[in-house]
Amino acid sequence: MTFLIILTAFSSASAFSDYEKDVADRLYEDLDQEYRITEFKENSLEYQILKRLEANVVNNKFKNETFKVHHIDDQLINAYYIGAGNIMLFEGLLQKLNNEDQLAGLIAHEMGHAVEEHLTEDLERNLGLSVLNILFNHFTDNEYQTMTNVAQNLIANGYSREQEQESDIYAVDLMMRSGYDPNGLVGLMKIFKENSNNFKLLEFTQTHPIPESRIEYLEEYIADKKSQSTAENTAKNDQNNYSKEKANDIKITQPNNYEKFENNIILFSYPKTWELKEKRALKKQIKFRYQLKAEELDAEILLEDLSGKTFMETSRKQFNYAAIEAEEKGFKVEKRILSNKQLDIYQLQLRREENLSLDYFINEKNEQQMLKLSFEIGSSSKIKLQNSIEELIKSIKFK
Repeated sequence: MTFLIILTAFSSASAFSDYEKDVADRLYEDLDQEYRITEFKENSLEYQILKRLEANVVNNKFKNETFKVHHIDDQLINAYYIGAGNIMLFEGLLQKLNNEDQLAGLIAHEMGHAVEEHLTEDLERNLGLSVLNILFNHFTDNEYQTMTNVAQNLIANGYSREQEQESDIYAVDLMMRSGYDPNGLVGLMKIFKENSNNFKLLEFTQTHPIPESRIEYLEEYIADKKSQSTAENTAKNDQNNYSKEKANDIKITQPNNYEKFENNIILFSYPKTWELKEKRALKKQIKFRYQLKAEELDAEILLEDLSGKTFMETSRKQFNYAAIEAEEKGFKVEKRILSNKQLDIYQLQLRREENLSLDYFINEKNEQQMLKLSFEIGSSSKIKLQNSIEELIKSIKFK
């Protein structure tokens, strides 16, 4: 426990590690030798968009960090995130943009690489850097140069498909919170697709692949988000009206209709009509496993210790990977983040024909114990069962 406290103390000062800052400085120097680079000034549209987006970063680790946008005076059609909050925009790319929303989409996407920590993730994976290396900055000059070379190679060859999708999704959410039309990001992708034969686009399409599916999932995700936002506003208004009219009736519901589950790790409530059975855990990382059954509902609840993993080691990564895997299997996927002050809560809604599944990936803040809940819902009771599931999720508490 003492070791974990030390980690928190050293890592809380900045979201960007010392080695990432050093790598960013070295990459900037290398670019500065090849191109003319200036930082966008306060009266520029790029700076104003950045600050508007920056003000709507909700990730606790990054919401107080400062990002920078730099102008590279070259006709190359490209953009980079080089680490430590530094975003590089080429003049050739800026000239292709048609409106402010497309520019906001570009900047938000590159910010997504920062907040999702893709550069750090790739450096750690490629170099095998340990936590102690990162914390105490134990690197020789040769190791720093190796890190810089790896970072240059990563930027030249692009991020993974999963990382690009994470940045796209992050950009849509950030744009909507900031009051920009997220379809600007779709428009940006269409510009790249329409100009795909332009040799100056070659480098961008190498580092930011633009398959047709990327445009399709963005359009679907944006439509779902807008629909969800409208539905939530309607539901909120309905609930407010209901509360005013039925103030005296609100207390009647849960206690008599819900059963309480409790073990040495968590507690939650579930409807008395549901049957809960303990199941055998087949892996040592699984601390417990239960099955929930009801009419038109089949569910599983398990707790997995992720601390021994070097890949997919967080609930967020498990959640994002599950979303990509489901899309590849033909499901229509809707992602939601329902976190509160105590818990990180990630929800996947998976639809295919009449089938609906809800998957939840939950952990205490900064912990690697993942509670996973999977619900398969029958076609005729979706609304009622979804309401019951939401009440169960709200009742979850870790001890």
